[in-house]
Amino acid sequence: MSVEERVVRLEEFAADVRKYTQFLTEMIRRYDERIDEQEARAQKHDERLDEQATRTQDYAEQLRKLTELAVRSDERMDEQDMRGQEHTEQLRILTELVVRGDERMDTHDVGMTELRAAHAETERRIAALADAQIHTQDALRKLIERDDRHRKSNGDQA
Repeated sequence: MSVEERVVRLEEFAADVRKYTQFLTEMIRRYDERIDEQEARAQKHDERLDEQATRTQDYAEQLRKLTELAVRSDERMDEQDMRGQEHTEQLRILTELVVRGDERMDTHDVGMTELRAAHAETERRIAALADAQIHTQDALRKLIERDDRHRKSNGDQA
């Protein structure tokens, strides 16, 4: 695969990630508006939902950063394509969780229980993403070090 083809693929991947991130951001904004509407009926619940919305925004930012790291690693290694696809799938799953959370707000009491479960799953997946990214960075660092040694030894032979 040529460098130009990789760059095109990475740009398409980055565009998809931005689209999903924008969608998540819009869903978070809608989620916050619903929390404000609930304030008159359940102030205690609203405080918890506001905290949840803040955490969700933090997770979206963390996910955006992880995605940027995934794109950079994809530029350097063909074998990382599979990890990029896994990240895209996890992003899709997270998006589905946000959509389901928004739909469940219509039934406040039941929705609160389901939202807590979705939040725990999101934290687990983000932790898994972080672990996968750490592993990817270690593998990339080792590959770069090996490549540097290989280049040095080729340079010494010339």
